[in-house]
Amino acid sequence: MFLEVCNGSYSYLGTSKPVLTDISMGVRPNTIMTILGRNGIGKTTLIKCMAGILPWSQGHSLIKGQKILS
Repeated sequence: MFLEVCNGSYSYLGTSKPVLTDISMGVRPNTIMTILGRNGIGKTTLIKCMAGILPWSQGHSLIKGQKILS
């Protein structure tokens, strides 16, 4: 896999309600992935966590098998 997310969860600081819970997925090289959903559901937060811009509360992201460090 080119990009993997393993058991990723995220909650904003100061809130007890998680935005993302137990996300696991993989994207193979040379593929196109889309993220669909209504407004405010966490699409941008997911991308930021996958890229290491926001740290996962639990789990981690991998690019080519290497952990992404925040």
